[in-house]
Amino acid sequence: MGTPQNIPPDDLPPDELVELPLFPLNDVVLFPGMKLPLHIFEDRYKSMIGACAEHDTPFGVLLISEGQEVGEPAEPVQVGTTARIADVQHLEDGRMNITTQGERRFEVVEIIQQVPHLVGMVKYLEDEAAQVSDVLVQGIRQEFTTFLKHQATIAGGWNSQINVTSDPEQLFPMVMSSLSASVELPKELRQKLLESSNTQQRLEQLLPALSSGNQIMQKHAEQSNPFQGNRLN
Repeated sequence: MGTPQNIPPDDLPPDELVELPLFPLNDVVLFPGMKLPLHIFEDRYKSMIGACAEHDTPFGVLLISEGQEVGEPAEPVQVGTTARIADVQHLEDGRMNITTQGERRFEVVEIIQQVPHLVGMVKYLEDEAAQVSDVLVQGIRQEFTTFLKHQATIAGGWNSQINVTSDPEQLFPMVMSSLSASVELPKELRQKLLESSNTQQRLEQLLPALSSGNQIMQKHAEQSNPFQGNRLN
């Protein structure tokens, strides 16, 4: 038997299994600390999300490896992130718009229910202890500062002084949120980042993607702003 879902995840002993409703999605990889808005329209998910909202319990978001979001149960990857519902907007016919927050990484050990929606026995994943290189953090901060300046230029705003955190645990979700919103990152890379076991590994893999994103953003910035002078104020 798994641990009942109403037990707070932080109170679970290491390696304890918990029963978790699962929401497989096409092309979506949720990370801890990131927000995910969803439109709920299928009957099976109306019920599932309604119960999670009522009891303030999480559900698991997983990337689909085979199949589709709508219709027959899809085949998801094994590693995903729990989502906690922060806001619900109720619509006609039981449909909902919800805002969720990514909380904890997990791995599916066994699927115990296929219909009307997937339910799995999962174990929560903890990061391995690893020293994050100061040089790596500085490289990410420099690239991200440039990225934010490109974003402001494209939006037609002025680039004021930008301060980027030096805390690697805060830096990763911050960069991922901005990068994912502006540049299409391959889902394989996003899933690999999620499955990485520590922040050092994630930042190492993220740096070249951020550098490539800056090249793309620079081209967009040049097209949107023919004046190439300094926009710092």
